[in-house]
Amino acid sequence: MSNDQTDPKEQIILATFWEKAKQAAAQGQHEQARAWIEGIVELDGKNVDAWLRLAQLVPDARERMLCYSRVLELAPGNPQAKAGLRRTRREM
Repeated sequence: MSNDQTDPKEQIILATFWEKAKQAAAQGQHEQARAWIEGIVELDGKNVDAWLRLAQLVPDARERMLCYSRVLELAPGNPQAKAGLRRTRREM
């Protein structure tokens, strides 16, 4: 779920960032994938999918909790974010 108000050029940039993130993750380059996803949330801070993916890529539990909390601000009741918060709390 991303912001439908983005202009066409920004949509192309976001799609490119997603593709680069997927390629990096597939090659095991998780830091690089994280950087691409961070670019997405900088451009489209309401992108629930990007926040969820970022939560999977950040190594720090506190950062993960912030990502999942942001998802719940944008999409209250999101089951993935709720489950992620529960898992992360158990890790801490």
